[in-house]
Amino acid sequence: MTQLQQVAQLAALGVDYAGFIFYPASPRYVAGKIEPAALKALAGIKKVGVFVNATVETIRETVAAYGLEAVQLHGEETPEFIRSLNINAKIIKVFRLKGDEDIAGLTDPFEKEAAAFLFDTKAKEYGGTGQKFDWSALRSAVLGKSWFLSGGIGPKDITDLKSFLADQEVYALDVNSRFETAPGIKDMGLIEKFIKGLKGE
Repeated sequence: MTQLQQVAQLAALGVDYAGFIFYPASPRYVAGKIEPAALKALAGIKKVGVFVNATVETIRETVAAYGLEAVQLHGEETPEFIRSLNINAKIIKVFRLKGDEDIAGLTDPFEKEAAAFLFDTKAKEYGGTGQKFDWSALRSAVLGKSWFLSGGIGPKDITDLKSFLADQEVYALDVNSRFETAPGIKDMGLIEKFIKGLKGE
């Protein structure tokens, strides 16, 4: 998200989390688009900062300045790095998948350090590809953490999502690029329709 007004609209729709990209190479980089104090003061939705191989100091300072409740680590961060953060925010570790990986082999080292996992599509660049991975890789995974499903989820996926979610303990869906009119700008009508569709309304 890059507009405070849209973040408030998400909160009004009952969305649980709003993501903010703190990766300078991203077209959705939020610094300079939303004032830290304004975001910190916004209530009603959990604020998630997305970082890619950032320094400990950068993450700590950003969490404090923007009032982030969660941090999504989207790079090559290690369990040791997470332990060194020592921040009062939920840690969500991202794993980028093609669909044929050993899920337990990837996640086991982070069981103690991360509060939750997020599974996204593997690509050369970080995030926002609009592409899906093979969700079936997660069907047999035994995970000891809450987890987010991400990667190219769009308005046309409601039927497939309902089928997948019927027998999966998915904590949350992470949607982004397929609901945008421009990087960081969401089509709020599409998001509302998507939420109602998932609920069967």
